[in-house]
Amino acid sequence: MIKPVILILLLFLSSISVAQDNETLDGKLKKAVTNENLTGAVWSTISDDIITTGAIGLKNADTKEILENDDRVLIGSVTKTLIATAILRLASQGKLDIDSPVHKILPKILFDNPWRENNPVTIRDLLNHTSGIEDARFWQVFSTESTSTTPLEYIFSKNPSVLKVRTIPGTRFSYSNMGYSFLGLIIEKITQEPYENYLDKNLLVPLGMNSSTFQFTTQKGENVDQHLAMGHFDNGTTQENIPMFLRPAGQFTTTAKDMALLAKFLMSDGVINEKSFIDKELLNQMGNPISTESYKNGLTSGYQFGLSYRDRYGVVGKFHRGNTIGYRATFYLFPEQKKGFFISYNTDSETANYENFNSIFINYLGINKPQKLKVKNNLPSNIKDFYGYYKMNPVRFEMFAYLDLLFNSIKVEQENNKLILQSIQNETYSLLPVGSNLFRKEDRVKPSHVLYKNDTTPMISDGLVTYEKVSLFYLGLMWLSLILGLVGIIIILFRGFYLLFQKQLFNHNQTITLPFLSIIGLLIPFPFLLNQSFLNLGDFTFANILLAIATGFSPLAMIFGIRKIWKNKTLTIDTIGTLFILQWTLVLIYWGISPFRLWH
Repeated sequence: MIKPVILILLLFLSSISVAQDNETLDGKLKKAVTNENLTGAVWSTISDDIITTGAIGLKNADTKEILENDDRVLIGSVTKTLIATAILRLASQGKLDIDSPVHKILPKILFDNPWRENNPVTIRDLLNHTSGIEDARFWQVFSTESTSTTPLEYIFSKNPSVLKVRTIPGTRFSYSNMGYSFLGLIIEKITQEPYENYLDKNLLVPLGMNSSTFQFTTQKGENVDQHLAMGHFDNGTTQENIPMFLRPAGQFTTTAKDMALLAKFLMSDGVINEKSFIDKELLNQMGNPISTESYKNGLTSGYQFGLSYRDRYGVVGKFHRGNTIGYRATFYLFPEQKKGFFISYNTDSETANYENFNSIFINYLGINKPQKLKVKNNLPSNIKDFYGYYKMNPVRFEMFAYLDLLFNSIKVEQENNKLILQSIQNETYSLLPVGSNLFRKEDRVKPSHVLYKNDTTPMISDGLVTYEKVSLFYLGLMWLSLILGLVGIIIILFRGFYLLFQKQLFNHNQTITLPFLSIIGLLIPFPFLLNQSFLNLGDFTFANILLAIATGFSPLAMIFGIRKIWKNKTLTIDTIGTLFILQWTLVLIYWGISPFRLWH
């Protein structure tokens, strides 16, 4: 009689323990949501095939509706994991070859690829963000012109310059939303129907993700979904979902439970109902890069098939984050332990620390922490070749290549037995040698960086960002141009206001009238830009037109001023100021920044 009683008691205590654990997790998440000023979040965990879901906060800050476990959310770029899974499914069916050149499937879309003969852009390159094309243009992301049925070809045919390939395909990672939009187009070409329709039927249904869809849904009007949580910004302002041009890269509506089902499948052998759904070998390659320069030089971290290798918090997993207008999301897998988690926040905050939530989940799931790779006593014999300054190559956005050169370049130097990487914009950190040309950050478990040479040029890469050594003279010249330009602006503004107060600015012989007015004119667009929704930044609007005119007029005004100065044949402070600004505007023209045009 005692044994059954004891057994019942043990089961009871066990249930209490589980409940307490769940309450602990839920409590920590609720506290974190409050501390980070987020509106709400839905989450799920999976451990040994057991799925747990939860919801925190509000579905809509305006109506004060409570967010429920089964409410739907948007996940932004985590959509890419699903698109990659769909491509692997088609490959497993023999309907496509992931190493097939894209131009053989989409002959009307031609990449500007100098390496096309030997290195065409392949489906694998699009999957792995190694195609060499940039991420996106303003008009592809911030626009209200898109509809839920805008043909995917439109985003490439409008402006062929977006198809410029900047690095040898397959060699370097550079995140590209355009690349994944191409994959949506490829799915449509192969299946002969809209990718949304095909994937809803042929991917989501077999996976049991019955509450999810690739179709456009929103909170109001046409395509309304009453279960879709409202999006929010930092100040609690609500934002309903709107159509996007690059929808295969970020349009997906789902629930926490459905994402746990996806996690379960991705950590399986690829079999559904005793039939192979995705080839196990392809499935295992997700998150394990095998083709980049960094991999070939010994670094195993990077991105492959819709997931990235991630070394954080003392654990190693596979990962994808996403954000879209009003939402952010994280999807984390630990395949060897059959554990993972998903969380989506219906707040797109610029100030919140979303990483806090990841550490909460990892600690709760009890993810095994491998030993850190031991530090070696000696640096590579050729380490001095890598001292100096580096620029990103490639950059994500070509429009900002000039700014990346100035503010995201790094300096590499040695301090005792480690390398120090310094950046103006980002934090300074040190790298510890772990063997050969491999290094790791102090808080990482595995190698995080690799040093290598591309021909004779020193390179540094973490698998996701690659830096190329650049001469200090060139970098210094760009900085000198910027400083002189700013000094010139100060001179012309000071002199212009002085002459204005002296009522001499508009004299016939005055040389800085137009340069001064052009600088003041740069301020004119800003009130209009501030009153314009950021969703219209890429559209042909009055504010954007004014900005293009103002930035385009400046070099013309400087040239006119120099012309008048040349006629007067005098060297004055006005001359120096105008010349300083002119050289800088010419640099901005070279980098494609002036005139600053945001629409296509």
